[in-house]
Amino acid sequence: MINVAGHRLGTKELESAALTVPEVAEAAAVPVIDDIRGRIVEMYVSLKPGSEASDEMAAKVSKAIEDVIGKIARPKNVWIVADMPKTRSGKIMRRVIASVSNFAEVGDVTTLANPEVVESIRHHVQAEKLAHGEVPRELTEAEEAEIKAFGAE
Repeated sequence: MINVAGHRLGTKELESAALTVPEVAEAAAVPVIDDIRGRIVEMYVSLKPGSEASDEMAAKVSKAIEDVIGKIARPKNVWIVADMPKTRSGKIMRRVIASVSNFAEVGDVTTLANPEVVESIRHHVQAEKLAHGEVPRELTEAEEAEIKAFGAE
């Protein structure tokens, strides 16, 4: 669950809404610490072969989430990535991408099936955020623990 301004949003519902876009192959919703709303949602999506990453595609995903769930669920950012960081069994490592979105340490990624993708995602996402004037904020110990535990069920 991601608590956005007092609204509890389920990650599975957010991801299912993103998957209603025909070009989306995989989706992952992660929380980002926000001083005003507590947490905000960022979506990571990978596209099906033959689909092009673009601002229009990101807007299409955002609109789909807004239509299915409501405006409160609109993600702050939709990041289109080539591949998601996954375990060898195929589980998306949401903890890793939540850490990237929050400028936190991603931790040990050596056990991932595709550890090389983490660095490319980190570089892309954090460079875009910095270019748009987002300044990394110092996370409290509780916030850091929450991000590290995210996705562990």
